[in-house]
Amino acid sequence: MARIHCLSTADMDRVFEVDHLPVHDEKMFAAAFHEGAGGQGVFVARALAALGAAVTYHGTVGDDPTGAAVVAELSAIAGLSVEIARLAGVATGSCAILVDRTGEKALVLAPAAPELGGRLGEGLTVEPGDIVTLNFFDPAQMARVLARARAGGATTIVDIEATGISVFGWEAALAVMAAADIVCSNQTTLDAWSAREAVTGALLDRAERFARAIAISGQRVCVTLGAEGVLVFDGAATEHILAVPVKPLNTTGAGDTFLAGLAFGLHRGDSLFAAARLATRVAADFLGFGSVDRDRLGL
Repeated sequence: MARIHCLSTADMDRVFEVDHLPVHDEKMFAAAFHEGAGGQGVFVARALAALGAAVTYHGTVGDDPTGAAVVAELSAIAGLSVEIARLAGVATGSCAILVDRTGEKALVLAPAAPELGGRLGEGLTVEPGDIVTLNFFDPAQMARVLARARAGGATTIVDIEATGISVFGWEAALAVMAAADIVCSNQTTLDAWSAREAVTGALLDRAERFARAIAISGQRVCVTLGAEGVLVFDGAATEHILAVPVKPLNTTGAGDTFLAGLAFGLHRGDSLFAAARLATRVAADFLGFGSVDRDRLGL
């Protein structure tokens, strides 16, 4: 049976719930604190397991107690297969997340060992019809993983964010996008590209120009725009899909959950546009309830 593979490094998310995001030199007490396994692909895989997909998460952690806790938590998720490499002498990644009462967040990522990205996906094997989702990590390793996945008959979906671009640069990001079948990105990355290319104008116009610019090798593209929905380009036509109105509990992982819904829709045979419409509903369910539930979604 065809399977969805989700690749990313895994970390320990340490979440502080606060009244508002702090300003310069402000000290505050959190209203609540909790921690658990995180990482972009972790959110994708968690949502796919909740949707009932055949899904495997592929990740890397260190050989420290934090890595052991992350592996144990993810291994306990019903319906999720895990293939997580524990790297000797490496510290597991860590992320501090501040979430205010409106659901908006700020993230601070601890410096990560290069090996966590450089060895990600080494054991990946695929079958024709599989889907592979990847977030932006070590470009050389991504090139190897993408080539192997596509040679094996899998559809590849790459999620590109400005955070990764700030580390590896635009040229590396563009090369990775050109090697994938489908590219997902967001408004923050769109704004960074617009500034780089001196592109101005209305949001949707800029989003379409961005999508067409990165689809030079026939890629299909989704650009998520927060409350403005998503711009979808299939190589010939575009569609603007409106966001589902929702009061978010926590926006952390919303884009990853959209990616999960997109992969789920494509996996069951939907067109790109139909899959993106489903993904918008899945992301809204996550934003409103803090989790994904296939019964709420009528799936």
